[in-house]
Amino acid sequence: MNNARESILARIRHTLHGDDKPYTNEAVVQQLRQPSCGPQPNWQEDDVSRFISKLESVAGSISRISSADEVVPAITAYLQQHEIPLKLVTASSNLLNKLAWSGDFMVEQRKAAGTDITVVTEAYAGVAETGSLVLLSGANSPTSLNFLPDNYLCILRRERLVKHIEDVWQRLRDEHTGLPRAINFITGPSRTADVEQTIQLGAHGPRRLHVILLE
Repeated sequence: MNNARESILARIRHTLHGDDKPYTNEAVVQQLRQPSCGPQPNWQEDDVSRFISKLESVAGSISRISSADEVVPAITAYLQQHEIPLKLVTASSNLLNKLAWSGDFMVEQRKAAGTDITVVTEAYAGVAETGSLVLLSGANSPTSLNFLPDNYLCILRRERLVKHIEDVWQRLRDEHTGLPRAINFITGPSRTADVEQTIQLGAHGPRRLHVILLE
């Protein structure tokens, strides 16, 4: 058993470092700076179409708009379509802070509470591979906004859409000197099939997820 264990560990060491010598601090730092990447899926469609098809396959929905002036009308149309009150809690971002809400809206910028119905945030990134949104925690975007309310609306800028999940980590390395406390990948509304293998939405988070793709 010991021989087998040593053989396995030796192969792992050789794969990682090319020999049986333990990593030095410099080697660890170099490995983190140039991380390897495993096999990645390919697809024929463009990345936006891939993102939309993956998002809709997990019960998410999407609106496509061409300018920031269309954000509030898109949100209004979605809420009215589902007969949701025009009462929102939002995160803080350069885009969200400049939106011109009509007098019909009641908008607060704060952490989410259990009684909130609808939130609006802006995504750090989107992943075409899986149709996922990427959210970073921070003072301006509390994680509670992503999971507490029933209706989750998220604005995604087209230039923040990446091809693969690994591209998110590379973008984080390029744009941030340190990682936030939490990084959430959200793929569709919350769901469970614990009861009789029947899908139920909204089990542990939002029952609706709507993306506003700003192109």
